Amino acid sequence: SDRTSSRPLSRICQVRPVSSSGRIPKMAMSKPATRRDHCCRAAPLALAALLPYVGKSLMPAFAPTSQPPRMHATGAASSTAAPATSVAAAGVARGGVAPSLLACGGVAAAAGIAATRRRQPQRSQRGSVAVKAEEDLWQPRLEDWTAGELKAARDRAASMQGPAAEYRGPRYEGPSSVTAEFINSLISIQEQGVLMPKRDAYLMVLDVISSLRKESTVGDVSIPQGKHLTIVGDLHGQYWDFMNLLKLAGRPSSDAPFVFNGDFVDRGSWSVEVIMTIFAFKLKDPAHVFLNRGNHEMLETNILYGFCGEVGSKYDMGLFDLFSEAFRNLPLCHLVDKKILVLHGGLPGPDPRIWMPGQTHDPTDAIPMMRLADLD
Repeated sequence: SDRTSSRPLSRICQVRPVSSSGRIPKMAMSKPATRRDHCCRAAPLALAALLPYVGKSLMPAFAPTSQPPRMHATGAASSTAAPATSVAAAGVARGGVAPSLLACGGVAAAAGIAATRRRQPQRSQRGSVAVKAEEDLWQPRLEDWTAGELKAARDRAASMQGPAAEYRGPRYEGPSSVTAEFINSLISIQEQGVLMPKRDAYLMVLDVISSLRKESTVGDVSIPQGKHLTIVGDLHGQYWDFMNLLKLAGRPSSDAPFVFNGDFVDRGSWSVEVIMTIFAFKLKDPAHVFLNRGNHEMLETNILYGFCGEVGSKYDMGLFDLFSEAFRNLPLCHLVDKKILVLHGGLPGPDPRIWMPGQTHDPTDAIPMMRLADLD
């Protein structure tokens, strides 16, 4: 659940945006990061995010080093990237925390995930400037957006500046503007390391939220006679794998429906590009593109596994808040031709639980199916 705690996660890290031009360095896009790269980043990041909940006293923020790490928007370290990301970990609890955990928090600070904010004043400066800087810290939004708040976000997005004069990608002017040519252009610029204008990204996500709010928790999918359904799972921000998959399976259409079965983002370094492409497919063919919510379409998971920091680096945290709202409105499963149930995590098993050969964990940690009726 996105609402398991009302305690703000506002002091995980501070990240300076990588670039205001919307361009990601080409070198960062040319070589996919390895699973080992992502695991090395994810583990200390998870510790840094969870440590504020351990113990009662908080340490001051780690002071940034004299030479902060230089990183691309994708999180790949580089000594040649022009815009740098400087990170300082904060909010690490000291009560009962081993020194090794504190060291991991420092590593997480270098990795760079979480809240974008304005340049932090010197520690010696206090008073109104310091108070203002504290107010600028991003805090996770734990509640749903009201219709009025979404309208205000739309008005704010509409007033944003357009792209730079050299931008040659697609422009979003509503769902009807998303055509096959639009998607071709979007894929092309993203492969070159160019992002959609922030204004267009905001409006696209807002329109996806409006579309998802009209759908039910359990959706229905029909396979056209003589055609097939493509189910895609766990893309996890791997844009190049996604492109290869589309070359093999084709693209969604009225004759070729798709179910994207959760875990679109996190871990991979191109989660923004992956989710914007999926949302474009959804806006183009809303009756033939279906999205399920996975365990990585959740606020806490996005903070730990990279999507939060990626959106903050490539756009801003306001857009991440809108992505979180879109994820909250995703269906949980789809029923294909009234016969096949497609969902991300599976259903709880029987009671008593059945141990499968080679099973190494206690299967009774899930709620047995027969007891669901007893839950209020």
